[in-house]
Amino acid sequence: MPFDDTAFSSSSLPGARAVAFALGLVLVQALAFTGSAWAMPGCLDTAVQVPSPPRALAMADAALLEHQAFGGQAMDAEGRLTQSGDSEAEDTRRSAKGPAPWQRVLGYWRAIDPQDSRLPSLVRFGGTHPADRRLLTQALNQSAALSLQSPGGGPDLGLDANGLRAAEVALNRVAVIDSPWSAAFISWLARRAGLSDQEFVFSEAHVDYAGAAWQAGVAESAGQPTRSAMRACDLMRTPPRVGDLVCQARGTAGAGLNTFDKIGEVLATRPTGGEALPMHCDVVVAIDATGFDTVGGNVLQSVTLRRLDFARGTQLLDPSYLPEGCALSRAPGCVDRHMSRQPWSLLLQWR
Repeated sequence: MPFDDTAFSSSSLPGARAVAFALGLVLVQALAFTGSAWAMPGCLDTAVQVPSPPRALAMADAALLEHQAFGGQAMDAEGRLTQSGDSEAEDTRRSAKGPAPWQRVLGYWRAIDPQDSRLPSLVRFGGTHPADRRLLTQALNQSAALSLQSPGGGPDLGLDANGLRAAEVALNRVAVIDSPWSAAFISWLARRAGLSDQEFVFSEAHVDYAGAAWQAGVAESAGQPTRSAMRACDLMRTPPRVGDLVCQARGTAGAGLNTFDKIGEVLATRPTGGEALPMHCDVVVAIDATGFDTVGGNVLQSVTLRRLDFARGTQLLDPSYLPEGCALSRAPGCVDRHMSRQPWSLLLQWR
C-alpha cells in the first residue's frame, strides 16, 4: 500500500507537534538516563522541556514541501520503499514553471557556494580522476566561440545555441548524479530556515556541521558562549524534536563509528574541512506516540520521507534500526528494518 504523505502536510503539523511534545514529556519523564549523552549539557532538558524553536519548525516545513515537490518518495517503518518519487537527474516537471529534479538539486548546492556556483563539480567518465563540470562547460563555450571566429566558420559548424545549451544541461545532470548531495540538501534547508554562517557550517560534508555541533556542546560544558544553532546529543538516549537532525556514519570508514562515543572521538578532534568521513543526516518532520518521520536528500536518489519507530514505551529510537538489528534488540517479535538499518548514533539538537 503506498505511503500516504498527505497526513504530514504543513497545515496539519502545528497540532501534531503540540500533541507529540506533550506525549514526549509524559513518556520520557518516566525514564532514567545515564551515560555519556549527558556530558553534553542540556540534551535531556531541552528534549523534554523546550519546544522546537521557530526556525527548527521552518526547517521541517521546508523539508516537507521539498519532499512533496520531489514526488513524495517514502519508506515505511520497516525500511521498505512504499512510494516512488522523482529521481535526481530526471527532467520531470510537476508544474509548468516548476524546476526539474536536477535543477532542484543544483539549487541545493548553491546554499554551500552561493557566489561562484562551482558545485557540484564531479563528472565521472571512467578516467583515473573525475573531470570538473565548470571547466568542461568553459571548454564547450570556448570551442563554440572559436568555431565561429575561425576562417570559414559559421553557425553551420560546431554546436549552435540549442546544441550548446543541451550539452551544458547534460553536464549539469551528470554532475548531479556523480556528486553526493545529501549534505547540500541539509545546508539548503538550514538557509531556508534563516541560519547564518556563524550558526551553521554550510558544507558538502555532513561531518563538518556535525563537528561544529559537537564543539558547541563542548563549549557549553565549559561555560563558554557559542553561536552554533545546534548541539550534539546521543540519539539512542535523547528523544528527538521536530527540526532536529538524526545522523549516521556510512561506508567502510564509518562502520566502526556506530555509537555516540565512537563518532564523538572523531568529531572532537577533526577540523572543519578535514579528513573525509561519509555521513548522512535526515531532518525530523513529525513525531507521534509510536515514532517519528524524517526527510533526507539523496536517499535512493530522491528526497525521501522515512518512518522510524520508537522502542516500545519510550520516545527513543528502537535498537532494531542499528546494524545489529534484532540481534541487539532482543525484543519479542523484533522487526527487520531493511534499508533503514544503519549505524544511527547522533542527534543534532536545536539549542
